[in-house]
Amino acid sequence: MDIIMTHDKAVCTDAPMRPKKSKDENDLERLRKSSSAQGEKKKSESKKLKKKLIQIEEQNESLSKMIYEKNTEIVELRKSVNSLNDVLNSVPLDELRCNSSIACTKLLDLTKKNRQLRAELETTKNRLNRKEVQIQKLEKDLKLAEEKSQQDRDFVKKGSSPIDELQSKLVSMQQKLFETRNKNVELNNQLKLAQKCLQQEIGENFNLNTLASHATNSNWRGRAQQILHLQQKVQELKARLEQQEPQNFDGFLSSSDVPESCVTYVGGCGGANSIHSMDRPNVRKTELQHRVKVENLEKEIASLKGQLEDSQSKILALKVRNKTLNDEISKHKMKANNLEEQSDFNSINLATMNDKLNQQKLQYEKKIADVTDSLKELTKERDDLKLRAEHLQSKIEELENIIGNKDDNISELQEVNRKLEADMKALCGGFLFSCRELRKEEFITILDTLEAEKNSLMEHNKTLNERIEQERLKNDNLQEQTTKQKIRIARLESKIRDMERDIETNNEKKKRTQRIAEYASSLSAISSNTSLMSFTFENSSILNIPNCNNTDGDMGGEVANVTELRNRLELASEKIAMLREKLDYICAEKESDLKTFEEIINNTKNMIIETLLAQRASLSSLDIK
Repeated sequence: MDIIMTHDKAVCTDAPMRPKKSKDENDLERLRKSSSAQGEKKKSESKKLKKKLIQIEEQNESLSKMIYEKNTEIVELRKSVNSLNDVLNSVPLDELRCNSSIACTKLLDLTKKNRQLRAELETTKNRLNRKEVQIQKLEKDLKLAEEKSQQDRDFVKKGSSPIDELQSKLVSMQQKLFETRNKNVELNNQLKLAQKCLQQEIGENFNLNTLASHATNSNWRGRAQQILHLQQKVQELKARLEQQEPQNFDGFLSSSDVPESCVTYVGGCGGANSIHSMDRPNVRKTELQHRVKVENLEKEIASLKGQLEDSQSKILALKVRNKTLNDEISKHKMKANNLEEQSDFNSINLATMNDKLNQQKLQYEKKIADVTDSLKELTKERDDLKLRAEHLQSKIEELENIIGNKDDNISELQEVNRKLEADMKALCGGFLFSCRELRKEEFITILDTLEAEKNSLMEHNKTLNERIEQERLKNDNLQEQTTKQKIRIARLESKIRDMERDIETNNEKKKRTQRIAEYASSLSAISSNTSLMSFTFENSSILNIPNCNNTDGDMGGEVANVTELRNRLELASEKIAMLREKLDYICAEKESDLKTFEEIINNTKNMIIETLLAQRASLSSLDIK
């Protein structure tokens, strides 16, 4: 017991600490809020159900009043029927035969009224039954709602959450686990004691499997039993030796006197008749003693056998108990493992339950957010629908105004159409016919001709469109080229201006060099003494001569560039003239296309009129025939 108490104390110290209270309090507050919201929802639902119940009760009362009125009417009608029957019974048969038609009509009317009243009664009864069923359902719903609201209130008052319940379950499971551990310790101690007993009984080095295999053998004995058995045998042998020592001494004396009698007794073949000695009483005494010893030995053997059987039964009982103890130990081990697994499983369940609770909280929050969003969306949609309705009303008013304007326009167009028909009649020489005068065949022929002309016009239009697209592409390319040429011309003009300026500057430089050379030659002719000055002027003239040559080369290149530019300008002017000619040609083609289009329209008009006239003539000839 001391061991178990110490283990309990150790286990209590190893118990897990509870989580912090802040999370639990937050969870409890959230649960209370959710439960309060659910309670408010359920209260609103219960209020609605109560209102429905009150309405149904009012309907039920009104229906019961109607039924009562109908029953009173039925009673009155029955009374009237009975009174009529009495009257009929009191009236004689002759008078009845005279007034039979009136009575029949009255009876028919009364039967009709009776049937109608019965049908109304059945309908009211059916309605009453339905309303009673609805009332019962609503009462059940009310009871359930009240029970749920009470449960929620109790739940809110108690503040008990599934976490607390799970924690209490966990504590109870831990207590059970501690109890099972204590039981396991007790069983281990008992096992150790049993092993010590077996060691004392069997020996230190023993194997339970071999002992279990020897359990079937009935001759198997334990160590202590063998020791006891051997000690008993030693004591018996000592007693026999003590008893046989004086007997052997007496026998030795008798054998020395009469040897033949001992031989015959030991051999056992002669018997009492073969012995002729005088020592018969001694032999009988020895036989009697021997028999008594044999009987005592047999009794001892029987007692030893009984002891042996008792010891074997005890050994078997111990083996059975050992097996049962081993089985119980294995069972307790299995239970301990199962409890450990259950504790793990309970911890996992706790985690899953917490996760589920958190998920449910998140789902409720999401649902609340979705409901608020849906309410906002519905309000927005309602406002949008109002705006749309107003917009549609304004559109309808505008369309009505447009329809009125269209009607006015249609009337105006009809007048214009009449005027155009009159003008066409005047143009076509009175061959224009109204649509009412025409027949189906004439319409078909007109439509065929119009479709043929339409197809031809469409083909012509396609070709014209293709030409226009080609010409547009050409015009675009030409415009790009003209813009490029204009840019080049502007650049070339700027270059020409620069070249002219360079030419003017070069001409001025040439004139200056010529003047300097003339001045130097005049100075050399006047004075030959001034050699240095002449030398300097000669050198300057020599230097200026190649410069003049260079300027001449530059001038030649510039002149060539100017000629090239002039040639390009002439080409550009020629291209512009060509483009102008092309434009004139295209304009002429377009004018010719317009003329052909007008001719096609006129031809179609003439074809329609000719076909109509020909068909009219054929129809008139057929009518004449």
